[in-house]
Amino acid sequence: MSGGSGTRLWPMSRQARPKQFLNLVTDRSLFQETVLRLADNGDHFSPPLIIGGKMHEEIIAAQLIEIGVSPAAIILEPCPRNTAAVAAIAAEWTKRNNPEAAVFLSPADHHVADTAAFQQALLQGAGAAHEYIVTFGIEPDRPHTGYGYIQSGDAISDKICRVAAFREKPDAAMAQAYLDQGGFFWNAGLFLFKPQIMLDEFERYATGVAVAAKEALMNAAPGGAASLLDEAAFGRCQSISIDYAIMEKTDRAAVVPSVKAGWSDIGSWSEVKSDNLDDHFLSNATNISIRSDGPMVGAVGVENLIIVATGDAVLVAHRDSAQDVRTLVEELKKRGREDLL
Repeated sequence: MSGGSGTRLWPMSRQARPKQFLNLVTDRSLFQETVLRLADNGDHFSPPLIIGGKMHEEIIAAQLIEIGVSPAAIILEPCPRNTAAVAAIAAEWTKRNNPEAAVFLSPADHHVADTAAFQQALLQGAGAAHEYIVTFGIEPDRPHTGYGYIQSGDAISDKICRVAAFREKPDAAMAQAYLDQGGFFWNAGLFLFKPQIMLDEFERYATGVAVAAKEALMNAAPGGAASLLDEAAFGRCQSISIDYAIMEKTDRAAVVPSVKAGWSDIGSWSEVKSDNLDDHFLSNATNISIRSDGPMVGAVGVENLIIVATGDAVLVAHRDSAQDVRTLVEELKKRGREDLL
């Protein structure tokens, strides 16, 4: 799933090049890391199906060429419609093209430090995917308030549990209570399922999304290496997440708990590696993170700041407010500053 906007990583993440296409952790983009993470083991993983925004067709193709990966297909969204529509498209496409396969639905903008552990978790969930929609619970290492949580329920096997509940992003006290109680895991938005099982659940809980997505795929316009979903049909899809549309309602939700793979959704600048501070000038400044795509940054007599500099914008944020950068993007939209979006 490559259609996200990454507004919390403004000003480097922009509409034309959102965070999944940026090199934020390694010398490859998050998108490239995601593709390679699922291409390292040819015994289990087929070539990837890429679903992204139509304005990113060229960058998707270029970044795949850079890493030498040929996709099974590239499907372009004419407009954003959240993750339920993407799940329905992925299930319908796989049912037509490889019906015996399972779909692993993954955002393209996450980082995983331990690929082997991540792949092992996927294989642990593969057997259950014949009966359940399997999600993956990340072992929390701190009471994070920026993630939703999955509460594990009764064991299905020694590696799989039923999902007891999905919990919204908590406040600090509730997040700590989840850790103290145990059995709560970060919701990474990762799903493994057989296509017909997912389509059956759409039929039960979100028929309109499935019908519109199927029509959008049937009437997709081929073009070059990618196909563009029919705009009129796809536009009728309700903009809703797969969590709200299906996972919080279905009785077929299962979880692989305690996944320890160094996962992060890189959801704010506090989770991005800083530049080498020797490339900038700091005086009497402590706990400062800097990312710059060119300008040298000077910081004097300040502490606990994130500073991000691009050719046309500078962000200065307190570390505790890193999650609130999206409010700046919303204000830019209100002011009509399309040049900065």
